[in-house]
Amino acid sequence: MNGGDREGIERAIMAGFWAMDRELGVSITELAMFDRCILVLLVLIGLTSCAHEIRRFPLADPMWVDEEDFRAFQPMPEEYYSPFAWDGADQMLFRPLSRFLAVDPSGAAVNVNAMDEVPNSSWYTNRLSRGPLDRQTLIRGACGDEPPLDPAGPWTITSAKPNGANPGFIIEDAEGRKFLLKFDSPNQPERATSADIMGSLLYWAAGFSTPCNRVVFFDRDILTIEEGATAKVGGEEVPMTWAMLAPAFEKATRLPDGRFRGASSQFLPGRPLGPWRYEGTRSDDPNDVIPHQDRRELRGAYVLAAWINHFDSREQNTLAMWVRDGEGDDAPGYVQHNYIDWGDSFGSQWSWDGISRRLGHSSYFDMRHVLEDFASFGLIDRPWFDAEKGPTGEVLGYFGVERFDPARYRPGYPNPAFDAAQDGDKAWMARIVAGISEDDVRAVVDQARIQDPLVESELKRILVARRERILRTFLRELSPLTRPVVVRSSEGPLLCAEDLAVASELIDWELRPYWARAWRHVGGDDLETVETGGLVRRRPHHLCMRLPTVSDATPSDPAYLIVDLMALWSNDDEDSRPLRVHLYALGPDELRVVGVERPTDLDPPSARD
Repeated sequence: MNGGDREGIERAIMAGFWAMDRELGVSITELAMFDRCILVLLVLIGLTSCAHEIRRFPLADPMWVDEEDFRAFQPMPEEYYSPFAWDGADQMLFRPLSRFLAVDPSGAAVNVNAMDEVPNSSWYTNRLSRGPLDRQTLIRGACGDEPPLDPAGPWTITSAKPNGANPGFIIEDAEGRKFLLKFDSPNQPERATSADIMGSLLYWAAGFSTPCNRVVFFDRDILTIEEGATAKVGGEEVPMTWAMLAPAFEKATRLPDGRFRGASSQFLPGRPLGPWRYEGTRSDDPNDVIPHQDRRELRGAYVLAAWINHFDSREQNTLAMWVRDGEGDDAPGYVQHNYIDWGDSFGSQWSWDGISRRLGHSSYFDMRHVLEDFASFGLIDRPWFDAEKGPTGEVLGYFGVERFDPARYRPGYPNPAFDAAQDGDKAWMARIVAGISEDDVRAVVDQARIQDPLVESELKRILVARRERILRTFLRELSPLTRPVVVRSSEGPLLCAEDLAVASELIDWELRPYWARAWRHVGGDDLETVETGGLVRRRPHHLCMRLPTVSDATPSDPAYLIVDLMALWSNDDEDSRPLRVHLYALGPDELRVVGVERPTDLDPPSARD
C-alpha cells in the first residue's frame, strides 16, 4: 500500500468524522482516541495485505484436459446468425468507440496451465505444443485416414453454396458423405482452393479443429442434381438447374485435359449452431465460462493469421457444432468450436486495388491510421505506398515478405481476441509455429497440388520466410526455451529444456551463450541461492543443468526449488528472458517439474500475481 493510498483513506475517514460531528453533535475531540485506533488498524491491514510471499505451484500434475468443457448438457443451444454488415460495423466502429470511452485493459489469458500451455478443450487440442508431429500426420490434418472423394463419382449436387466470395455448391458422394465443393476465381487461378487446404492444415497442426479439406480434380459428367434440390434466387427458393450452376464452372480453374479443379471440404460431425464469437460467452452453453477474448488459443491465432495473411479472421469464418453424446434427438451434447474457410488468405485481392494493398497492414476502416494520416498530412510512410506484386502477378497479389512485420499485423477489421493478445500469447503460438519445420511448410504446400510451378515455388519461399520473421519477432519477446523435463544421468538428475531458437536455426548452437541460477524457497518471500552444478549441452538443441542435491528432502517434507535457465542472443545481450522452472525435490535425486514462468525481466523470483 503506497503513501498516497493511505493518505486518501485517512482523508476519507476524517471526512466521515466531520459528517458525524455535524449530524450527531459528536465532537472531533471525543473521537480522537477512536481515530487513532482506526489508523493503527489501517496500518496493520495495509502491512498484512502488502506483504509479499512467493506462491508455490502445487505438487500436482498440470491440467492438460479441461474435462468440464466437454460436459454433456441439455437443451441444445439456439443457432446463432451473424450478419456480416452488423458484425463489421460493430468491430470497426461501435466496439472501438466503447473501448475508447471505457477503462478496459486486457489482462493475462485465463486458460493457461502450470506449464504455460493451454489444456485440451472443445476449442483446442495439444498437438505441436506437446512435442514434434510427424510429417505424415501433419499433412493428413483433420482428414486422418478418411478416404478422399472418389474422382470417378457419382457426386450429387444437393444445394448451392450459401455465401462467400468463391462460387461452389454442396455435394453428396456415393457413400452418403457431404462436402462443400468450392472453386477459384478466374483472376487468381489455384489460389483460393490452395489457400483452403494449406490454411486448414496449418491451423489443425497448431491445435485447432478444422474440416477435412482436399484438392480434387474431376470431370463435370460425374455430377447430377438431386431431385427436388433448390437454390435461392432473389430471396426465393426455386428449383436448381444447370443454368444456375454455369457461372461457377465458367470461373473454375480447368486442367489441359478438361478436368475441373476444386476444393472439397467435408462436413463436420454434429449439427451446425452458426459461428462462435471472438468475445464474450454463450449464455445457453453452461460449459462456456471463459470470455472468448481471454482464451490464449484465440489470442494466439493472431500469429497464424499474420503468417498466411488471413485478414478475414472474423466470426463468420468459424463454426460451432452441437455434438451429441448418445443417440437420438433428445440426447445431451456439447458445443465443439471449429475454424473454417481460409479462401481469402495467401494473397486474396479485392476489386479495389487500394484495399488490396492494405490487407494485413490496415483494417478496412482503420480509425487510428485515418487520424494519424490526417494529423501528419499523409507524411507517414506506410507499407502499402510502395507495394508491388510478386513474380506470380495477380495470382498471389501482394502476398510477400519484404513489407511483412508480424508485430504490426492487422486483420480486415478489429478482432477482440487479437486486440487482447499479450506477448505471452503470441510467444506461445510462435513456439508452436517453430514446430512446423521449413520442410513441413513445403510439404503443406505440396498438398495444394498446384499446377503452376512458379506459384508453387513462390508460396514455399514466402511462407518459409514469413515463418522466420515470426520466430525472430516473437521468440525474442520471452524465453524460447520450452518443455522442461528432469532427466536422469550418471552424474545425477539434469533439468533439460529445448532451445527453439537453435532448433529453428535462428542462431548457431556453438554461438549461443547460456547461464543458469537456482534458489531454494524456505518460506514466505525468503530464497536461498543454491549451486547449479554447471550446464550441459545435449544434441541436437537441448540445454541441461545439473540439479543440486537436496539431502534433507523427503516425499513427506519436499524441498521447493526455482531454477532460471537463460539463453542469450549474444554475449552482451541484456534483453534475454529466462525460463523459470519450479520443482519439488522429493528426495536427494528425485525431482519433479510442477510449473513454468516466463518473466519479462531478470529480477529474482517474487510474489506471482
